[in-house]
Amino acid sequence: MKISNRLYKIYEEVATGETVADVGTDHGFVPILLIRNNISPVIIMSDISSKSLDKAINNLKDIKTSTLTSFRVSDGLMEISHGEVDDIIIAGMGGQLIINILEKDIDKTHSFKKLILQPRNNSGRLRHWLYKNNFNIEKNVLAKEGKFICEIIVAKTDYNISKIYENIDKDSIKWEFPKSFKYSEKELLEEKINWKIESINNEINNLKKSKDDKTYLIKKLEIDLEYLKTLLI
Repeated sequence: MKISNRLYKIYEEVATGETVADVGTDHGFVPILLIRNNISPVIIMSDISSKSLDKAINNLKDIKTSTLTSFRVSDGLMEISHGEVDDIIIAGMGGQLIINILEKDIDKTHSFKKLILQPRNNSGRLRHWLYKNNFNIEKNVLAKEGKFICEIIVAKTDYNISKIYENIDKDSIKWEFPKSFKYSEKELLEEKINWKIESINNEINNLKKSKDDKTYLIKKLEIDLEYLKTLLI
């Protein structure tokens, strides 16, 4: 079984002794790592259909372990009880879908010790939602998988956190590229930010060709560029 760097980074965010629910577990690769290394005493693996869940069941059927494991067909967190585990892992889904899962029962979502989230897209929108709903993002981790640089967000409940960030516009680039990225692996950070800088420069060049006055938009994008450059210092 070959584990990608993305999945290994997700696995590393679970502390020894923490119980886990892996939502949308797919092949169950993260639970397998947790089981093989005796990290979690209890692991719930869930997926949207029995057909999807069968992949994890088949991968774990020959693994002998003292870990208490269970498999559940579940739409998001619906079949996981309030506070049943310490950590919720949701990985490989779109950011908006992750939001939909978390906000369906916000009280239940707050009952877990930690959220380990890996959005495929809309990471800025997800971070903004977390802050607006009283979650503090404790870590932002970058991980390479193929040609993609993935983001792993680790969040915990904090009912004072939204007041700190309430003046940051929901569409600000600071949600997509938080300041904590500065502490990421340098090579990954440079690749990710340089890609974004190139994208913004192309957008600015296209706006300059417009017959309409795009001064305001160009100025906003130039401010974004300056912010991104500070993350590389």
